[in-house]
Amino acid sequence: MNTELNIKKPSNKSLKLVSSLTLFATMLASAQPTEVGAATNRQVHNRITHAKELLGKKYKHSTVHKTEKTDNISEFITSTTRNLLPKTYKKSARQVATVIIKESERYGFDPIFLMAVIQNESSFNPRMKGGVGEIGLMQIKPDTAEWIADLSGIKYEGAESLYKPEVNIRIGAAYLNKLRGQFSSNSTLYLTAYNAGAGNVRKMVSKKMAPKIYATAVMKRYFAIYSALGTNKGTQSQRADQVLAHMMNATKIVRN
Repeated sequence: MNTELNIKKPSNKSLKLVSSLTLFATMLASAQPTEVGAATNRQVHNRITHAKELLGKKYKHSTVHKTEKTDNISEFITSTTRNLLPKTYKKSARQVATVIIKESERYGFDPIFLMAVIQNESSFNPRMKGGVGEIGLMQIKPDTAEWIADLSGIKYEGAESLYKPEVNIRIGAAYLNKLRGQFSSNSTLYLTAYNAGAGNVRKMVSKKMAPKIYATAVMKRYFAIYSALGTNKGTQSQRADQVLAHMMNATKIVRN
């Protein structure tokens, strides 16, 4: 037996009610907390935790400690990155800063630390090439890049791709994290290993040598950036403008 279904077409009033309910639901959803707040909390935790790892007992009396309540420094990092990059790369400052923040969060680094390494290695020049084949912002050798990229599941398209800031930073951060694990989070050792190689650092340690020159140079830049962030005057963007002056002073200290 065939039964005809008597389906009524919804009225305009019903359609308006549905539309209103949909709009209201959308507004409620957009009002809910997003992952941005959670990510910011993780970044703050990572920054402070890693700073304490780097400084140990000296943390409480450091310029870094003064910034502990500064919950979001992304604007400062972006402005500082823009100031430090060469003129032709300044338009890419936000993208470069985003990668620094993202990779720092991935490995539990203080992003200011990663910036200090970059400044020490290449003075934020993506086209920098070292005397023994090191390339880009974090001065990575192609063979090291290939090894770390394969180990970490990072897309790598050969030496030329190391001139791309985002590729270079991803691989450099992954390499630092690898060394950090090998040297039990001893920053002096894993920073020195980043510069001189893990094997050479192990030889130094076996001979009871204390390799500190490279690590000291990085940390001088680390403190220089924090000195600008820790000032009480101006916006984070204005504080970032002071980084260059602090950095020049830190460089003089290192050279002396």
